[in-house]
Amino acid sequence: MSETTEVTSRLATDAELEALGYKGPVVVSQAVRTTFRADGTPIGKTLTVQGGSTELHFYLDPADVEDDEPLPPPPAEVQALRRVPTPRRWRTYLVGMEGSALTKIGHTTDTLKGRVAQLQTGQPATLRPLLEVDGDYEAVLHDRFAAYRRRGEWFDLTPLGDPATVVAEALRELGADIAADPRHLNA
Repeated sequence: MSETTEVTSRLATDAELEALGYKGPVVVSQAVRTTFRADGTPIGKTLTVQGGSTELHFYLDPADVEDDEPLPPPPAEVQALRRVPTPRRWRTYLVGMEGSALTKIGHTTDTLKGRVAQLQTGQPATLRPLLEVDGDYEAVLHDRFAAYRRRGEWFDLTPLGDPATVVAEALRELGADIAADPRHLNA
């Protein structure tokens, strides 16, 4: 035995408005449930009509619509919080793809673990975090290694050596404090 349900909405008829106790146009939902035998022949049908709880008003001109009472303004401390942007702590990272020479140079305000998890959903190969450093160096690293770009943010840096070491050296030259914050995850 199976059952199907077809639900439609329409304006209530005058008789339904009277039966439901509404005046003026109201939307009603009607659900038709049909029960079928295993061979597909219908056994029975039920119709349920449910009236809306709010009367509908139709306006031809937007100027005719009355505005609701305006909401009170939020407290001053909430307004002050809205004006202060949430500080973003950027991290630049290098992620490798198992079985491939490709590495991704990117940046995030998320954790490296969280970012790798986001990236992994679109990749059949396992991604490995290789390097992470505080600061936003993504654009300058993309420019520096543009000749080794394969697609988007993915680079083949292996002709230069170990990708994590190559990027760490470039970051040191850019002033990143790699020695004090060596999240060189490949070692």
